Amino acid sequence: MKHLYLAVLILVLNGCSISESEAPRLEFDYAEEPIKLVEYVDGNWEKVCFLGPYSNNEAATDLLGFEWPLESLTSVWVNDGVTLLVFVENESVQSYYEVSRAPYDFNVFSNSCIDRTLSSFIKSGSKVVQTQV
Repeated sequence: MKHLYLAVLILVLNGCSISESEAPRLEFDYAEEPIKLVEYVDGNWEKVCFLGPYSNNEAATDLLGFEWPLESLTSVWVNDGVTLLVFVENESVQSYYEVSRAPYDFNVFSNSCIDRTLSSFIKSGSKVVQTQV
């Protein structure tokens, strides 16, 4: 009987855990500067939007200007180790990637969008700064 109670307890606790989805990861060759997002992300996109750790669906909607289910597609809303890069064209998400916050911390651009032509980055000291493509 104890084993039955233990099994039920495990099932109940497992059902209470937070569901966490991970977006595809984008890995850069940090030895090559500048990092040009157009060389890493294919397709038609006009801007890249950055959502930092603990961003939720509301933050995504506010930044993008349209609803997008960030929480069901990524882990950024519960993960402080990544920044989410969302590539947008005509009010539609073309692709999105989680990027580790080390060694380049793109979180400095959180809650902002950058035009494709300005989506090139270098590291200046400990900060990431953008350059033109």
